[in-house]
Amino acid sequence: MRTKTVGGKKRCLTLSATSPFSSITPDSDDEDPNPHLRKDVIQNRWVIFSQDRTKKPCEFKGKSTFNTNPSRNKPCIFCIGYEDECTPEIFRVPFDELNWKIRVVEHPYPALSRYVPELHNVPVEDTVLDGFGIHDVVIESPIHSDQLLELSPREIGEVFVAFINRIHELLHLGSIKYIQVFKNHGASAGASMSHSHSQILALPIIPTTVSTRLSNMKNYFYQTGKCCICEIQHEDLLIDSSTYFFSLVPFAASYPFEIWIIPRNHSAHFHELDAEMAFDLGGLMRQTLRKISFQLNNPPFNFMIHTSPLHGDGSELAYSHWYIQIVPQLVPTTGVELGTGCHVNPVLPEDAAKVLREVVVPVFAHERRTIGFSPPSKIVDYSEAFTTKEVFPTREYLLNWARAIGRENGFTVIIQRSDNGGTGKKKIGRKTTVILGCERSGKYRQYKDALARKTGTKKCGCPFRLRGRPVRNGDGWKVNVVCGFHNHEVIETAIGSTYAGRLSGEEKSLVDDLTKSMVKPKDILQTLKERNEDNLTSIKQIYNVRQQLKRSSRLLES
Repeated sequence: MRTKTVGGKKRCLTLSATSPFSSITPDSDDEDPNPHLRKDVIQNRWVIFSQDRTKKPCEFKGKSTFNTNPSRNKPCIFCIGYEDECTPEIFRVPFDELNWKIRVVEHPYPALSRYVPELHNVPVEDTVLDGFGIHDVVIESPIHSDQLLELSPREIGEVFVAFINRIHELLHLGSIKYIQVFKNHGASAGASMSHSHSQILALPIIPTTVSTRLSNMKNYFYQTGKCCICEIQHEDLLIDSSTYFFSLVPFAASYPFEIWIIPRNHSAHFHELDAEMAFDLGGLMRQTLRKISFQLNNPPFNFMIHTSPLHGDGSELAYSHWYIQIVPQLVPTTGVELGTGCHVNPVLPEDAAKVLREVVVPVFAHERRTIGFSPPSKIVDYSEAFTTKEVFPTREYLLNWARAIGRENGFTVIIQRSDNGGTGKKKIGRKTTVILGCERSGKYRQYKDALARKTGTKKCGCPFRLRGRPVRNGDGWKVNVVCGFHNHEVIETAIGSTYAGRLSGEEKSLVDDLTKSMVKPKDILQTLKERNEDNLTSIKQIYNVRQQLKRSSRLLES
């Protein structure tokens, strides 16, 4: 036991000789403890804990990262409907189906070449190797706007199953020594594309950090006869737990709010996970990512699956324990880290764990479905319904045609963007166009004060897109299908739809006249439908229009 002066007082820091993972709980009246160091025995490095005195742990926030839409002129090759423009596919889930959930493809810009001849026996003294390896991308969702934390626990579990299946396919390659599964979320975390995806990198060598980790685990095992991760005392560091896993902030966390997800049962290889455990892991990963997003303002982050080499001699099974490391990008790397290898963490692990443990994750607003709109269960393709060579005389004809086709198929077509080509100098390089989409496109922005909304939203990031443009000679308009897919089930009737039931200016004037004549709302609705048999207005919308008209009259009178 050693004593240390903190803020004019003395306190004891008790460190167990057998477990270097015991947490240190500062006294309640020591709000500003002096810096101290902790040793990460797994990586064999020291971490400096120097608390940021300008803000509390709960005040740490990252620079928010949103999964934005692709460029107007460049479609995202990871989105559904653009499979032919993407790199070669390895497999998809479900297998060989058009409406896929997950795709594993070759990386567009691989770090290593999969076509270099395999080298089975490489001399130890060699310092240069041919750049053979496998670099794949796992596309986690067909919808561009979906983030991993927005998927269901089972869907995230299926992503882990895809990792496992791909690793099993690579096991037969004798030259592959180690497989690293990782995810970059956000540009500052290394993500070059905003469509949610993970990566699998199969290496012909065992990286130094992996060798160091295994060596340190081995030394601890030989000294104590126990696995160092199984021995973690996590009472003050625990965040959440599930049937097969638990999440915590490591005792010597290198980064603020760093999180590990650890299997309860000792296991050396991630790819030995079965489907039940993968789905359980999906639930805990979802909960963890949502806590990070809500508490830290949806920051960029990386997660890495730390596992054992593929073709070991079996001795590492006793002391190696795989885990997932999640690192939110909250502070920059400085010269201290680069020069000394010692990370400086401004948040004590116990404080970070307490903050994350107490986060209550609300149900995101876009998950609260209104009656009649169930969560999407399949992807529906209406490309053929909107594929036509017809030239429409005017823009309005095109819009009316598209809206009519949409009504026939159970959804509402809206104008997402319209460009008249600009005027004057701004006209240079711009084309007259109109982009049509589904009324359920886009996504509700999850501001903190809006997360607890009791009302629902129909928006679910539907990717359906049509593009209308004038023909070259300027005599008419044509339309082409950008993406014909919907990520939600269509409704049996469009009656009651906000867009489909909108009243025109003439119809609103009629409602105003009939209201002043004391005509009942149900009779007003009947009159509208007699005048236009395609009218989809509901009685609720009649009441709303009446209220708007009354409010406008009162404002004019005042």
